[in-house]
Amino acid sequence: MWPTEDPTEMLRWRIPCTTPGFAGIVTVLVVGDRVAVVLPPGETLIFTADEADDLAALLDQAAVHASRGA
Repeated sequence: MWPTEDPTEMLRWRIPCTTPGFAGIVTVLVVGDRVAVVLPPGETLIFTADEADDLAALLDQAAVHASRGA
């Protein structure tokens, strides 16, 4: 995950994402008091700050389980 090169948009990240049937880029944007996740081919999920925190906690838990080989 890395911030974009655009200095006016420091709150945007592009994350490579690969699944068995898909490879593409997921974009995460901070837009005011919301967090937007843009999935290819353009589907967008909008989260409040609290919802984004909850999602981050769930992803952290999933990463722990994945690293254990679960």
